[in-house]
Amino acid sequence: MNIKGLKRENDRNETFSILHNNVGSLRQNLENLETHLLNELDFDFDVIGITETKITDNSLPLVTNFNIEGYTFEYVPTPLASVGVGIYVSNFLDYSVIKRTANKDFQGLWIEIRFDDRKNIICGCVYRQHSLPENFMQYIKNTIQNLDSKNKTIFLLGDFNIDLLKAGVNNYSHNFLLALQSSFMIPTIDKPTRVYNNSATLIDNIFINSPDKIVNCGNIISDISDHYSQFCVTSITKNKPKLAKRKSCKCNISC
Repeated sequence: MNIKGLKRENDRNETFSILHNNVGSLRQNLENLETHLLNELDFDFDVIGITETKITDNSLPLVTNFNIEGYTFEYVPTPLASVGVGIYVSNFLDYSVIKRTANKDFQGLWIEIRFDDRKNIICGCVYRQHSLPENFMQYIKNTIQNLDSKNKTIFLLGDFNIDLLKAGVNNYSHNFLLALQSSFMIPTIDKPTRVYNNSATLIDNIFINSPDKIVNCGNIISDISDHYSQFCVTSITKNKPKLAKRKSCKCNISC
């Protein structure tokens, strides 16, 4: 998909953009992420979700080395030797962290971005381990249902290690897709996101509950890791202006 030409400087008030990348290791591949992806695209994403950061409790003193100019970095350290998630949020945005989850099966980080004249946006970045997905699917279902009741735009991005290309033949893939669709969360990516040797799987994605707002989306091929990156650009849903209350008139003339 072509993302060039969608300049963020000119349309920041009209669109919202998001990127996900399984970076393999933030310490090893942060420079590649900045150089071969962000700089070459010449596009300022509002939110950048990162999976497999490999930020552990022991590596926390090094987190300041993971900064990207123009962004604030939030993260959830992994209790394991690998994985972990993080989100880079543009300094133009006002946000708060609303949920952090970390266990041996999955990690999740959720933020809410606040606006004055449009719907707030909730972004969740999630990584699931190669384990039985029942607990993970219940976590996703409960979280989405709780957030969806707030009538806000929701993005769910990450590496789910559930191949949606097998949704027609695999129960886990089918149930995962069905659970998200029941909360009106629709995948924006329908092509393989990890191609390795003779294998091609769709395990990374960006889901959104307002698919009618999508301007552009797709995979970005890079050599940062063995995963492609995913991006999604949407139009903005502005709040309806409040109607001024009509003042009562005490004159004898019909108003």
